[in-house]
Amino acid sequence: MHRDDVLAHPARYLEQAQRVFFYEEGYLVLPGLIEAQRLRELRAALDKVVDASRAVTRSSDRFDLEKGHSPESPRLRRAAYVDDLDPVFWAFCANSVLPDVAVDLLGPDIRFRELMANFKWAHGGAEVKWHQDIAFYPHTNAGTCQFLVFLEDVGPEQGPLRIIPGSHRGPIFEHYDANREWTGAINEADLCAAGVSEAVTLTGAAGTVSVHHSCTIHGSACNTSASSRPALVITYNAADAIPYTAVPYPSSHYGSLVRGCEPRHAYHEERRMPLPPDWSGGYTSIFSHQERKS
Repeated sequence: MHRDDVLAHPARYLEQAQRVFFYEEGYLVLPGLIEAQRLRELRAALDKVVDASRAVTRSSDRFDLEKGHSPESPRLRRAAYVDDLDPVFWAFCANSVLPDVAVDLLGPDIRFRELMANFKWAHGGAEVKWHQDIAFYPHTNAGTCQFLVFLEDVGPEQGPLRIIPGSHRGPIFEHYDANREWTGAINEADLCAAGVSEAVTLTGAAGTVSVHHSCTIHGSACNTSASSRPALVITYNAADAIPYTAVPYPSSHYGSLVRGCEPRHAYHEERRMPLPPDWSGGYTSIFSHQERKS
């Protein structure tokens, strides 16, 4: 759905000025969106995920491990398929305020795409290099957005998300190196023109939620603090945005309609859409792809 059509629909949760800001700047920060009781439930469920990883000795499509991971001291970079691991997570994805915010930004018909947990453990949680989400999962249009749910307070030393405002209105960059190998990151030559010096850092108290456009350039530094930075990463797409490629994390809820109705047509944007590798044979995480090309 075109942005003007989205903005013409009555809002469910956001102010109109917030919706316009999202389309102009490519992101939005919503302090205090998640209430304390729900945060406690999500933290407890995530603790169970971490406990389940104690017996894991190598990275897989479900658990991506950081160096030093052990049963005594688990250190995850990412857990995927999280919506299948505990009903608390799927209830949050389907029945919280988040799909309503997605409606306000993408249109009335919304699908769930995926839920991951990124951890950023204290004293070295992994960097994420500059990238655009749409490069990993191209659709017929860019009507996809990613939510980051702050489960704990996030300060500037914890490797918070950094966003380049307005970058979603520019090109979708290649995420390959000169040898045409996938890196999961924008190459240095393109970054020179991407406006990295204009990046803003998104911090906030536990319960804050940020949301960014699928074409917005973003990344994050290592966590150099003594506090971990666990966050849920949830992606929704407009139901009329049809994927071109296999999904990296095909959970049982992938493609579920969480708001609205099934569309009768696909919406196509006139846009150059680079294609990623074929993920149908398996996928680990952005961390492993970027690490191999460091």
